[in-house]
Amino acid sequence: MKPTNFFPLISIFTLFVFLNYNSDTFVAAEEVEGEGVVFSYVGKTGPALWDTLKGSSKICTEGKRQSPINFDTTKDVSAKAPKSDFKDAVNVKIFNNGNTVEVSSGDEKTPLPANVIDDGTEYELEQFHFHTPSEHRVDGRFFDVEQHLVFKKKSKSGKNKNEILVVAVLYNIGKEGNSFLDPIIENLPEKVDETKSIKKVELKKLLSDINNIKAAFNYDGSLTTPPCTESVEWYVNKNPLGISADQFSALRNITGFNARFTQLRSEDFEKKKRRYRRSFSTSFNY
Repeated sequence: MKPTNFFPLISIFTLFVFLNYNSDTFVAAEEVEGEGVVFSYVGKTGPALWDTLKGSSKICTEGKRQSPINFDTTKDVSAKAPKSDFKDAVNVKIFNNGNTVEVSSGDEKTPLPANVIDDGTEYELEQFHFHTPSEHRVDGRFFDVEQHLVFKKKSKSGKNKNEILVVAVLYNIGKEGNSFLDPIIENLPEKVDETKSIKKVELKKLLSDINNIKAAFNYDGSLTTPPCTESVEWYVNKNPLGISADQFSALRNITGFNARFTQLRSEDFEKKKRRYRRSFSTSFNY
């Protein structure tokens, strides 16, 4: 069999990185701490080595419920929507942590005015942030932007034992701008560790735009950043919202490429393990 020549592939990848990374973001990502772990999306602190980072976990490579995943529309159907109540947030903060921009109240003890009740368990909105491009895929296709609204468990009652619930909103570039994103794009902090204020974020409108989470894929997964903690309930909205090319460019200039590669689903993980065992045993079958 003729050996595969990997050099053209490496050259294409290198060119992609060069053309798609803002140099400031590229360097800063190596230096920024997130969730107690210094990580990035390239090089020695990139996704392939997250399990080796100080403060991270082996679960990044060994976990069976890692996120993000690809959804197959021939198999995956919409989940029952959780009860949700979003109110508009005023005087919030937007922070550039070097890997993304994060919107919160600015006070760790004060959540944003949004909550979700899933199987009787209440979650409150801690923060939301963005990935470019999307981390989750649908039928192998990615989207231009993915927004993660990260909810933390508030009540101990209820059947859902997951500590975190994330509502993911997908966006694709279209002709018109997105009014929900306007105040966020207008106040993007350009420098790492910079914080700006936003007078009002229309969370209520966002909930309406995604149809109260009524058309979403649902699964048990993990954080998509180190330490890759599992016990995360995911609701990934099927229908992408629009974002203008100008809005996307402004956001992408700050975030750069910050998407973790798609992970094996639990059933695929077991299939891969069985295939490996068969292959391994056959190799030594003289």
